[in-house]
Amino acid sequence: MLHSPRLEPLLYESWYGFAEKPFSLTPDPKYLYLSPRHTEAFAHLQFGHRERGGFVVITGEVGTGKTTLARYFLGQLGAEAEHTSTAMVLYPAVTAAELLRSILDDFHLSARSESLKDCVDALHRFLLQERAAGRHVLLLIDEAQDLAPEVLEQVRLISNLETDTEKLLTIVLMGQSEFAEMLSRRELRQLAQRVTARYHLTPLDTVEVEDYVRHRLQVAGGAGKVAFTRDALKALHRATGGVPRLVNLGCDRALLGGYVAGTRTIDAELVRRAWREVGGEVKPARSPWLAPLAVAAGIVLVAAVAGTWIARGNPAVATAVPAASTSAAPAPALLEPLLRGLPGASSQSSALDAVAARWPAGPPLQRASFRSHLEQIRRFDLPVALEMFHPARRDTCWVGLLAIEGDVAVVAAGGSPVRVPLAELDRHWTRLATFLWRDEAATPDATAHGALARLGLLAAGASLADGVARFQAEQGLAVDGVIGSRTLLALASLRPGPRPRLSTGGGA
Repeated sequence: MLHSPRLEPLLYESWYGFAEKPFSLTPDPKYLYLSPRHTEAFAHLQFGHRERGGFVVITGEVGTGKTTLARYFLGQLGAEAEHTSTAMVLYPAVTAAELLRSILDDFHLSARSESLKDCVDALHRFLLQERAAGRHVLLLIDEAQDLAPEVLEQVRLISNLETDTEKLLTIVLMGQSEFAEMLSRRELRQLAQRVTARYHLTPLDTVEVEDYVRHRLQVAGGAGKVAFTRDALKALHRATGGVPRLVNLGCDRALLGGYVAGTRTIDAELVRRAWREVGGEVKPARSPWLAPLAVAAGIVLVAAVAGTWIARGNPAVATAVPAASTSAAPAPALLEPLLRGLPGASSQSSALDAVAARWPAGPPLQRASFRSHLEQIRRFDLPVALEMFHPARRDTCWVGLLAIEGDVAVVAAGGSPVRVPLAELDRHWTRLATFLWRDEAATPDATAHGALARLGLLAAGASLADGVARFQAEQGLAVDGVIGSRTLLALASLRPGPRPRLSTGGGA
């Protein structure tokens, strides 16, 4: 007999225990899942912002997370936000004059008239004023593939607003794959030559889809309350090709199916039925889930209402955090009970203490925090403090990852080191990591020069930036020639001398 949960609003959030819908269409930055490729795209945006001038181009197929990434980037400016003026154009299918007026409106500016000249003059005055006040100006244009060639040329012209020594405006262009083809046209070659950073986003692979789904569930407050089986996640990847927006659509319908069937375990059959419905093979009003629900409720019109609700769609684009899995490998201890006993954000200091204790005595340790992924953690090969999602409430806590032994992680979680399944650790990790390292060189340039020379990456006549770029390519880092936190950490980890290692049980 079909089990029917609550029927009132025909929404499943409260039944599953979500604080909000985990697979909404809205590009909410807090849901951004930083896959390795999204992390690299974000690094390109940061590089373009630091360079202060020229164009940054981010392209990708429909639904790969470009808009969410853009909003996340603007939200992550942090302390720099006080010194940055930003404008974002979301609908660029306009004339050159309309685009300029949209930009002025976003900067809260007015021109003497509607003419192109007066609009450009008003923008130029604003850029000079911001430079005098020590502020940087950033313009982000989404859906750039909709810009007509003559509008793109106008965008190039406003990028020429500069002083004798520097550009006054950084322009980020986000667009679908065809935008990259547009930039290869001969009439746009002047704009293409001004691109200082460029990246193309691709869909998620099978493992990333699993991580993505669990992360969105956890951000929505669903950790441990609903589980997608491993086969269900594989079926989801096959159906969607790893495109985040389609993954959201499939998950949203599968959760509706689970709600109606009265199950909190989403299996492969639920996913396949959901995808058939999304693809139009099963009409929403005649859904095999919703018709029995209407009968059980005794409400003649419920199928039509539900069909309307389904037809609205509910996809979105990428984000970060994990949930429990029914297929975690057995291990000496489970992580979740350990996390329940940690005191939340204040546990970071004890996690860092456990990591620092792995280092031999010496000069003070340096520290850097950034979002990463397991492959990069393995590459750095250093103990690290990881922010974990707290299973008992919508909060985070910290553990120290001290060693990796095959598929087992050795962690410090408020007490003596404990061995837990690496897959479970990765599922609960929010992707925020804090590294400690020791570097006795006086400056980042000195660190880079010494490490690159030892590696033979400083060819005769090559600049330090060239050597850094070659090193970044070898290490799988974003290639920009800039010695940022990740690059500095990777370089410092290659210095001779004792240091702890993840891959050798945490010993020096």
